[in-house]
Amino acid sequence: MDKDREDDIIETEIEVNVSTLENSKDERNAKERTQNSQRIRDMRDSGHLAGKHDTIVDSDICLIVKSDSAEGVEQTLKEIKKAYKHNSVKGVMFVRRTGEQLNELKNLLTTVRADAWHSADMSTVSASKIFLPSSGFSDEQGVYVGTDISSLLSHNPSIVDFTGVRNAIVFMGGVSVYGSIGGFEGGSLLANGGSAIAHVMADSNYLSGKRTHHIMISKFDYTSPDSLVFDMTKESINTLETFGSVETVQADATANFNKATAVMLLIAKTGSSEEKIKLEAELKDLLVEWVINSANNGGIYTKNPERDPNRARRILATENHKDYPTLYDFLPALNSNVAKRATEGEGPRAVADFLYKTLKTAFNEYPNIFHKETTLPDSFKSNDRNIYYDLSGLENDRKVAGAVFLNTLAYVTNRALNGEQIIIHGLDNVEIPLDEIIPYKEIMERKNIGLITVFNGSEKPINPVSYSAFVGKLSLQDMVILGGLVPDELKDIETKWSRKLPEQVSKTLLESSPNILYFYRRRDRISALIKTHLIL
Repeated sequence: MDKDREDDIIETEIEVNVSTLENSKDERNAKERTQNSQRIRDMRDSGHLAGKHDTIVDSDICLIVKSDSAEGVEQTLKEIKKAYKHNSVKGVMFVRRTGEQLNELKNLLTTVRADAWHSADMSTVSASKIFLPSSGFSDEQGVYVGTDISSLLSHNPSIVDFTGVRNAIVFMGGVSVYGSIGGFEGGSLLANGGSAIAHVMADSNYLSGKRTHHIMISKFDYTSPDSLVFDMTKESINTLETFGSVETVQADATANFNKATAVMLLIAKTGSSEEKIKLEAELKDLLVEWVINSANNGGIYTKNPERDPNRARRILATENHKDYPTLYDFLPALNSNVAKRATEGEGPRAVADFLYKTLKTAFNEYPNIFHKETTLPDSFKSNDRNIYYDLSGLENDRKVAGAVFLNTLAYVTNRALNGEQIIIHGLDNVEIPLDEIIPYKEIMERKNIGLITVFNGSEKPINPVSYSAFVGKLSLQDMVILGGLVPDELKDIETKWSRKLPEQVSKTLLESSPNILYFYRRRDRISALIKTHLIL
């Protein structure tokens, strides 16, 4: 309400009305006397609040703002607020009145309505008695995730429907979340809370009857119902074993040669990038030649898989894991290469000698990676709905964790069925070459496997922007959840997202306040800053 009109109401009209009602002789019964006394009390309360710099709010004014895009609506709202400000109106706030939008559109130009005692209230009274939710999440079929900190009402619940969320990014930026199990009681702040958010999101996948595969790089002790847990410090996946299909055997074999080479070099702890490129070329050539000609006493692959498909299929994993060669069996070929390369000069001999000695040490130190058969199952029971591959016991050594993650990702993407979901908890907790995981993203896309990726930390080389080729573009995610940010991260995210965050959101995220997260859902462009309380 503009200042002149507000002053007139407070200084003149309230006083006149109070005096008129107090001196009225027309009250016919107790009901009318009670109603008049209540009206007098309300008007005196308004005068009292005005003395405390409260203002009058027109709470029933309806306005339609139309545009071709959400950004256009936001720009129009800014211009309207500016225009009101120039006309001495203290402020204007736009809110979504959940469930009423359609009725408003139908009735705005056809129905006249008025309530002399309700269309204007003091702001304190308005906030306490009128349901004005923020433009955040109030989904009819959703789950409680906390309270909307931008709402006009305190403790206004955020109810989010995660149905259809197949691909999502959760970037925590070191911020913790509040959670409890089975109900509101007994909650606490959770470390690696991005995993809690991912679990809540994945519940919709569980209810639809689909299986979820959790690759737990970071530690999170909670497991969902109907779960099967593998401790990857005790289990093993044969790094050399190629998981795939007859139809895609050539692509599967190429991806696995690259993966096995990357795993060996990760563990070998090579030096500079230039040195790594040189070692990688030599090691991969040796490995491919050995697999084609010598593995299992005669080779298990071919130089020309299109002309010789039957031999090419021999490289694919079967249920007989104990007979599949391991990288430890590759060691004699590395040793023979030292003598062969010595005839070509000191440089080639030194490279071959380094590879043999370094990998021999690595093979002996990490038998679960290089020397043991695959112990994970070839298939799962129908009631094994949440499969956990727990790598968190390896997170103190990022390179070893990266090697095991590569093996696990290759296994999971090929074991997962069409339409299932993979959640990677703590991708930024490992050291992993981006190029080596791209082929598995392609498998996920081919099989319509959803991917939710959780990043726990801040200012790390592996993040949603640097690894977008694997996790997917921010603009294509079904859901994006952001926690704490530093200025460079905010700039990078806004640039790659092609979307500038609202000023209040960016300011809040830069403060990295505990338990405050930004939720954005692509299908309807709804977003909110939420003080979390997740119920697992």
